[in-house]
Amino acid sequence: MITNRKAMIKFFRKIRQNLLAEGKIGKYLKYAIGEIILVVLGILIALQLNNLNDERKTENLRQVYYKQLLQDFENDKAYIKEHSSRIDSNMVKFRAFKDIYNQPNLPINKIFSKVINLDWALYNVQFKSNTIHTLQNTGDIKLMPPIIREQLIRLEKYIEETEKVSKYNNDKSGEGTSAAANKIGSEEFAFKNIQNQPKLLEYVFDEKNLIELLIKLEFSQFMKVQSEQGSLIRFKNILSDMEEIEILINKELKK
Repeated sequence: MITNRKAMIKFFRKIRQNLLAEGKIGKYLKYAIGEIILVVLGILIALQLNNLNDERKTENLRQVYYKQLLQDFENDKAYIKEHSSRIDSNMVKFRAFKDIYNQPNLPINKIFSKVINLDWALYNVQFKSNTIHTLQNTGDIKLMPPIIREQLIRLEKYIEETEKVSKYNNDKSGEGTSAAANKIGSEEFAFKNIQNQPKLLEYVFDEKNLIELLIKLEFSQFMKVQSEQGSLIRFKNILSDMEEIEILINKELKK
């Protein structure tokens, strides 16, 4: 291509030289103007082709991001379903525990035996998908149409808030559990190791001590349940936002 261009330049130069040599100034000027027009047209065409090539690359990249976002949403939906199922299971246990308070004059040790059988595992909400985060970090978020871009940014912010709130509430719940553990020791210590130690058993299961432990454990479980209920509400909002974005993305993919 470079060789052809050089050949054309030599060809046009030779024409100009011949026109000047023959004293045909008028024809030379017309030729020069025509040559300028051809050069400008060539530049414009090259720029247009370059723009079209850039637009094609941009569109291909946008299509890749669309597919990654849709896959992320599927993964997040599966995560929400799994986490929600775990929460629902704990809610059933917690409601059953609360029902025992309807029975009058229950011995403290019986209430205590019920509270320790609740689900004490703490699961911080933590989504694994990161395409939106990648879009923002790379600046490629600007490739998205405005309405999709705005919803993606809002969704990412809401997901981050959900994760932070979950961690904060679970940390508070964990503090209550730790405080109780400091009073009673490990489960193995309280219910296995000291069975042959009357004085230790008397202290650990002293009614006053059990009441204090029960209050701390009940508060810890309450914070855990509050956290999980809040997560369920936020999950519904996140799923709704994802569905709206999916509709917009699928419309873009069909264009």
